[in-house]
Amino acid sequence: MLRLLTPAKINLFLEILGKRKDGYHSLKTLFLKVRLFDKINICARKDKTIKISCNVKNVPVNKKNLVFKAVRLMQKYGGLDCGVSINIKKNIPVAAGLGGASSDAAATLFGLNRLWALNLSLKVLMGLAKKIGADVPFFLLTDSLAYGTGRGDILKPLKIDKKYWILLVVPKIKVSTKRIYQAVTEDLTNIRDDVKLLTCALRKVDISAIGELLFNRLESVTFNKYRWLGKLKDKISALGARAVLMSGSGAVLFGFFKNREEAIRIRNKLRGINCRLMVVQSM
Repeated sequence: MLRLLTPAKINLFLEILGKRKDGYHSLKTLFLKVRLFDKINICARKDKTIKISCNVKNVPVNKKNLVFKAVRLMQKYGGLDCGVSINIKKNIPVAAGLGGASSDAAATLFGLNRLWALNLSLKVLMGLAKKIGADVPFFLLTDSLAYGTGRGDILKPLKIDKKYWILLVVPKIKVSTKRIYQAVTEDLTNIRDDVKLLTCALRKVDISAIGELLFNRLESVTFNKYRWLGKLKDKISALGARAVLMSGSGAVLFGFFKNREEAIRIRNKLRGINCRLMVVQSM
């Protein structure tokens, strides 16, 4: 049996450049892994069956699950008919903008490469990951920070020494990434390109600058649908968090801090709201 931990991610920057011919959107994004993990157990089977189980009821355990798609791709690429049982223990909130499903799929590619002794290169695994989803390749990187272009699947790893503390504010709603992107207008003006400045601020541990440079084009789209979410972001800022943003298409909001104590202070002030609150560290 293989036991794997699969991290969550947040987007520190996300700009939409326009819609592509394949239906996806071109974008620029800055990914950061955080220490919030799903747990994946992978066991070989004697038959050809793909069996997926999960501790969260509304997570599909059929071909709709990205883990299932990852298994199918590895079987096809390796010319194998081996079966596998995969148990997913979800700790990463579902449909929240934290990339849990993509991370689980990436771990499955990595794990089956070992379990089935395929010895596929990172380049090959990256190619397979792109077929599963735009965020999946990022989770195959050993680096915690990366700049993504294209659909977010063309990656440039970035080095950063500082570990930050992140307060995750998880509303009890699930946001459809597909629907949020469908609502993006084509009238994209004032395109932001602050990734280099943001990366520099991260390296300098300049929280004020980080707060000014954090950006997510999808915020306005998601907040238009869930207006109370925008008000919640304002509340987190009003409590003293200087760097607050929505991750991905939402609905998770995060506060970004230099130290754990400050993150916990803001978390304690938010107790009583109808959200899950978690303080985690960047990887």
